[in-house]
Amino acid sequence: MNLVFFDLGVFLYWSEESIVSKSLASKGGVIVSNKEDLRALKDKHAVLDPEIIDMLKALKSSGFSLCVCDNLPQTQIKECLNKLEIIDYFDAFVSARTEDTMAKALNKKRATGDFAVYVGSEEKIIRAASKVRIPSIAYGQEWASVCPLAFSSALSPMEIEEQVRITFLIFNIVEKTIDKKSRVLGIDGITFAGKKVLADKISHYMDFVGQENIIVDLEDYHRAVEESYKGEDPVEAYYFNGYNNEKLIDEVLHPYRKQGKIDKTVYCLDISNDSFVNERHYTLSEDGVMILLGTMMYREPLMRYFDTTVYIRVDYREAEHRVSLVDAPIYGDDPLEEYKEKTIPAQKMYVARHNPFENKDFIIDNTNYHRPFFIV
Repeated sequence: MNLVFFDLGVFLYWSEESIVSKSLASKGGVIVSNKEDLRALKDKHAVLDPEIIDMLKALKSSGFSLCVCDNLPQTQIKECLNKLEIIDYFDAFVSARTEDTMAKALNKKRATGDFAVYVGSEEKIIRAASKVRIPSIAYGQEWASVCPLAFSSALSPMEIEEQVRITFLIFNIVEKTIDKKSRVLGIDGITFAGKKVLADKISHYMDFVGQENIIVDLEDYHRAVEESYKGEDPVEAYYFNGYNNEKLIDEVLHPYRKQGKIDKTVYCLDISNDSFVNERHYTLSEDGVMILLGTMMYREPLMRYFDTTVYIRVDYREAEHRVSLVDAPIYGDDPLEEYKEKTIPAQKMYVARHNPFENKDFIIDNTNYHRPFFIV
């Protein structure tokens, strides 16, 4: 069962986005367009942001079990939800006054292996959830002050739904990686697919659950420009020579596999001056997970090193749009021209020859980076 816990403050809070972008009609027909009027009306009549309803419906229809946790007695929690006319969306209610009792109550609702997340801005509940390794999404009146304690944050009900889905996606990847006792987790996809963002979120979640990890980026292992363009066909040159996989294997992956750990400084190529001056230090014990991200990785000689595999799919037109937003040239060339003429053709060649969609642990569609989802 996949659980989403809310505190009552979530339903009584109007985000700045909703306040600015909407005018409200109360049940009495009063039109509200002013922030002070809105707050007064909200306090008097407990007006609910209609986007909250949309968010609850979307999560419910996606199979999430919705719960309310608060320090009020359950009778008062239910009274409040009845007044707001949303009680039917919820499957369970948790009431506890102290941090420890709240932690135990939250954990009791979750079976082994269940996904759970807390949404709200009550510091006591965020700390209680953290004690039982339930991540939090900061949202509500005090969201800004509790952001440092939370896994992520949301600025609107729509963002709550998005962050719940993203956290669920990350949870599944991390759980499988840990269950498989993986030493190397691979994240592959075309350039601008969102690999680094995903790797950072996975690393953050692993930190949260106490799983040691480091990130290694294949972008640090480019070959010199003249090697990347070696030959008559720049696409094939990039496909075969764009990355120094041998250096990555010889200096990082092979020693890590052989010794079961790593504590090493590697000097990578600075393409701007063709010298190995970019310092990367990797430290990981026998219990750690190396997160290796890059493009065109799921082929030899790298393929044999991955224990868990993630491939991120993005529509090529969307990727081109993301490239067009880059201000600085990539490696001295126009980024969009470079992408269209060399990078994308090489990556299409890779997909055709090696089919990175086949026999991978996770395939993620990230065309809409606000709403990534697993492709079954």
